[in-house]
Amino acid sequence: METYEAIHKFYKFETTYSPEAFHDALEALEHAANEEPECAPVWTYLGGLYCENYALEIVDMETPIEKGVEFTEKGVQLDPSSQRARAWLAEARLLNNQLPEGLVEAHKASALNPSSLIYLDSIGYAVALLGDWEQGCAIIQKAKKLNPYIRAYNYYVLCWNWLRKKEYEKAYMETLKFRLPSVFWDPLLRAITLGHSGRIKEGNREVEKILKLKPDFPARGRILIQHLIKSDELVESHIEGLKKAGLDLK
Repeated sequence: METYEAIHKFYKFETTYSPEAFHDALEALEHAANEEPECAPVWTYLGGLYCENYALEIVDMETPIEKGVEFTEKGVQLDPSSQRARAWLAEARLLNNQLPEGLVEAHKASALNPSSLIYLDSIGYAVALLGDWEQGCAIIQKAKKLNPYIRAYNYYVLCWNWLRKKEYEKAYMETLKFRLPSVFWDPLLRAITLGHSGRIKEGNREVEKILKLKPDFPARGRILIQHLIKSDELVESHIEGLKKAGLDLK
């Protein structure tokens, strides 16, 4: 049962994003990769852990994105028909600034099962951040109709899409659907949308939450935003909104 349990530990991490769950999943998946090196999901989820820590800096350890790409590539090589493996490889390529290659993987993932109840939202998330915002958001909306319990981070994409369009009130409304309080993006996007909307005191409170979750955010914030946001204009919108809410990034 060890490999099966290791995969479950990854899913537990995805519900909490806690450092403890990260270390637990990492140890289990590394052991499983050593014991069953031909198991595709193990490499996919091990790569997923590297991607998540690279993007969010959940724990203070080296998780280079090159390893995230390598592990997720291995997952696809071992099981080319795995929609989840290709979706994770698309995200790894996003984080590694391989946008055209990532978009190819995301479309391959979608083609494997265009009406997936489980992975369609993740594919929409990747497609949008890789540059095709309209199609990515359309995929997420389709996923919501099929399954209203989509992953919480998909609401980030819908919020970002409204921010792109300078529809700040609509962007803020998406933040009310966030449910990852341990991830700095929850208060970050609330602070940004509130700052742009002129609701400064509320924005100040969200800034306090950001700094509690990520004390070094003033120094690391721009880098962390750019891990996911590849549009210079949208990055500057984040920085401007944060400044209005009371947080200057270096």
